[in-house]
Amino acid sequence: MSNHRLKSVKSKRIALYGKFGAGNLGNECTLQVIIERVLRRWPDAEFVCFCANPKDVQTRHGIAAFSSEAIDRAAAAKSGPRGRLERPLRIFLRIPLELIHWVKILYVMGRMDMLIVAGTGIIRDDLTGPLGWPYDIFKLATLAALCRVKFVLLSVGVGPIRYPLSRWFLKRSFALAYYRSYRDEASKEYMENIGFNTDRDFVYPDVVFGLLPSNPVSGVRLGQRQIVGLGLKNYGSEEPRAFREYLETMAAFVSWLHGHGYCVRLLIGDMQYDNPVIKEFIELLKSRNIPAGAPLLIAEPVLTVEELLRQVGETEFVISARYHNLVMALIQNKPVIALSDHAKLDSLVTDFGLAKYLVSLDNLKPDILIDKFERLERELERLTPHIKAELAKYRRALDALYARLFAEKEPVVKAYTK
Repeated sequence: MSNHRLKSVKSKRIALYGKFGAGNLGNECTLQVIIERVLRRWPDAEFVCFCANPKDVQTRHGIAAFSSEAIDRAAAAKSGPRGRLERPLRIFLRIPLELIHWVKILYVMGRMDMLIVAGTGIIRDDLTGPLGWPYDIFKLATLAALCRVKFVLLSVGVGPIRYPLSRWFLKRSFALAYYRSYRDEASKEYMENIGFNTDRDFVYPDVVFGLLPSNPVSGVRLGQRQIVGLGLKNYGSEEPRAFREYLETMAAFVSWLHGHGYCVRLLIGDMQYDNPVIKEFIELLKSRNIPAGAPLLIAEPVLTVEELLRQVGETEFVISARYHNLVMALIQNKPVIALSDHAKLDSLVTDFGLAKYLVSLDNLKPDILIDKFERLERELERLTPHIKAELAKYRRALDALYARLFAEKEPVVKAYTK
């Protein structure tokens, strides 16, 4: 992507915040789409991104980036006796470091026209606690308000939020936004349930549905074999037995696919977490004497959104527990089966009219997965035009949303209805 530099003192200046630069390609796709949409409206726009890994964002997207954290929390999260002894010291040192960080962010924020928080699964605290993403959002929202910068929450997902302090941070942050939208009704209802008034809030599709693949690829055949995309996810790090059963089920399914004339392409969504799972899965296949190499199994590295889109495009069907694997399939008119461990996947396929192709990871068995796949295959001719029509609705809704959101006057954003 070309470097987006300041070309005019009158150009719009957009700040972005999310879980960017961490290796999750769905999140990087979110950032890419927003940049493209803003540039379509304001070709000379200047971007700044607040994230945990500024170097990756600068390299990948060609925009300025600053750390959203006063300290490197990943490096600070040490385990063992030494980590426990150092923890009080880190807390003591964090106070002056946070004050310095607030001043640094204030200096940058004072030059911005708009702050956008979109997607990336950060309106939650189960992974970071209240002093992680909830606090960072509060910090940025507060500084945006002090600088009179328009704060936008764009098609965000919400939950889980477990701590009272997180609820306090997030409710006050949301109250500072001049525009709020959620990617599904479940997220909007979650905010209502923790005591936030959502009367002037809206529900719009995930922003990645606005992506237009530059070179769409139809399903590719290897000889006479169609390719099935299979997305794996390390969802059970705290439940090793359940995770092993999940991998065993997927191995049995791969064996069945091979026996019925299909090739399998393994897809990732997060480079940090999914690559180790794929390696473990391939070893499991080998131990069960299931072909674990080309042409029956394809497991290629992927580093960019474009590469992942191409890989998804070469499949006929996608079966995945990764949210954006499914979105990238749908935007290329591919039927999907969602393996769900989160309400966002439930909402995604249900809102798309594909609820019958939803399987809970807690109830995943080979025969259930095979039955869903056979039904999907039988209904392919009906599903293809249905997906195409739903996708057109989503894109029209996002076009209208951006047109109003980026209007020079205060936007009047109408609710999206399916």
